[in-house]
Amino acid sequence: MEHFKNATRELYAKRPLFFNFGLVLAISLCFIAFEFKVFIDEGDKVDFSEEEITFHLNEDVIPTTHPPKPKPKKLPEPKGDINIVEVEELSKPEEKTKEIDINKELESLGNEFKIPEEKVDDNNIYNPELLEVRPQFNGGLEAFYKYIGEAIEYPTYEQRRNIEGKVYLSFVIEKDGSLSQVKILKGVSEGIDKEAVRVIENAPKWEAGRQRGQAVRVSMNIPISFQLR
Repeated sequence: MEHFKNATRELYAKRPLFFNFGLVLAISLCFIAFEFKVFIDEGDKVDFSEEEITFHLNEDVIPTTHPPKPKPKKLPEPKGDINIVEVEELSKPEEKTKEIDINKELESLGNEFKIPEEKVDDNNIYNPELLEVRPQFNGGLEAFYKYIGEAIEYPTYEQRRNIEGKVYLSFVIEKDGSLSQVKILKGVSEGIDKEAVRVIENAPKWEAGRQRGQAVRVSMNIPISFQLR
């Protein structure tokens, strides 16, 4: 086993020598290949002499001819004297403009010119901020709150337990001014909420809001405070 290892080491030690020997042998073969000559007999050589190449035209070809273009005919010259007539442009007649007073014409038409207004049954509920004419209570909003203060009857159950607070309600002012669709947005207690709804439902009529000259339905939100004195 040790003899095999020693032989392998010696073989690897001689690798540069074998490489150099192979390289010298390859270069020598290349030189021999380039210097190798082939000798050809005189009888096998081909003589490429320069010969002139001539082209012969076929004399039987008939040349094509084009007929001459005809000359344009001259127009006969006019005989006698030539009279040149000058044409004068006719002047346009002046257009007379008449001023029209639109206001007088409309006044003369009178009621015939007026467009009849179309009445549309509008049941939409509007925001009072977007109306041409807002709804109004007789005497203003202060008079409405005065009515509420006089009409409220404090519930006994809440009064004994000192329950106070502010109720937020929403309602719709109809076209005839009456109040409908009373709803509690934020309540305090069952008794106070019922009393606030009762007072609004029994409130006097308002002046309805108007849009495009017609009465419309309007939604309103108000707070009502319940305080014990």
